Amino acid sequence: MHLNSAQIEQSSIIWVLVADGEHAQVYRYHKNKKIMPMHDSKRHSYNERTKSHDLTPVPGMDFQAESLSGFEAKRDERGSPQNSGEPYEDICDDIAQNLVTKVASKIEHYCKTKAFDNLVIAAPLKILGALKQQLNLATLNCVIAEIDKDFTNDKNHALLTHLQKTFKGAHIG
Repeated sequence: MHLNSAQIEQSSIIWVLVADGEHAQVYRYHKNKKIMPMHDSKRHSYNERTKSHDLTPVPGMDFQAESLSGFEAKRDERGSPQNSGEPYEDICDDIAQNLVTKVASKIEHYCKTKAFDNLVIAAPLKILGALKQQLNLATLNCVIAEIDKDFTNDKNHALLTHLQKTFKGAHIG
């Protein structure tokens, strides 16, 4: 993963786009500083500062690709030629491209309104490339990191751990 740390300020709002060909979700990455009251063995109180890192889903930024049957129905409504010999992979690529287009459009809108300062994109190489082709220059200039990996089914918080290590090296985390 390449991190462009020159753009990042301590107070930056960082969004993380996690996508594959079927699903996409945008999260807000933030660091929390907590002061916790502690006691030593002699019952002297003191405060301990701790840091935690979180990924919080951004409301309205969860995307699902069309189902195969829904895509076929819309294609039939548009009057597109129906070819029963069309390869399944081509249809799946079209569905993934529609998802990428929808996600890129929404991300660009929020970039224009300054809802975020920096963007990290985590996606398989094919989707990452498609997203980069769809995003305008202003939005691409906000991209500080690209991760060529699918984290859409991440239940073990591997993405958060990956981001923490990366941002720690850039004095963000």
